[in-house]
Amino acid sequence: MQQAQRGPTARQYKAYLVFMFIACGGAFLWQFFFSGQGGQYVSWPASAGWQREIALWNVGILAALALALVKHNLAYLKIMTLQATVLCVLLGANHLVALVGQLPQVYGMHLLGVVEVLLVGGIWGSVLLYRTYKASQHAGQ
Repeated sequence: MQQAQRGPTARQYKAYLVFMFIACGGAFLWQFFFSGQGGQYVSWPASAGWQREIALWNVGILAALALALVKHNLAYLKIMTLQATVLCVLLGANHLVALVGQLPQVYGMHLLGVVEVLLVGGIWGSVLLYRTYKASQHAGQ
């Protein structure tokens, strides 16, 4: 007899979203308070105004992540995992393009964006979403 395939647990979603909360919190601090210093480690032109605007978007993401984590609602956790994963893949890919386009010079923030955002955040979230999808397919049989 086959054992039913189970999707990720609420605890697994929460672990991922706590990681995302820490990453987005760090990004907020860096972009809001240290935008000039952060601009030294990227290949893009520095703009304190744009950095602060991105930091404020992070506040919105942080609020949604906090709500999902506090509510202990599996649907909220899944939705935030989808949102965070999409952002990680897109933002991480943007850093990858910038990193590859500037080789052999390596900008630290682009490297960090590839590793932390694309590889850790994007892959971890994608695995959770894939496991969710597979469990829902198996449950529908």
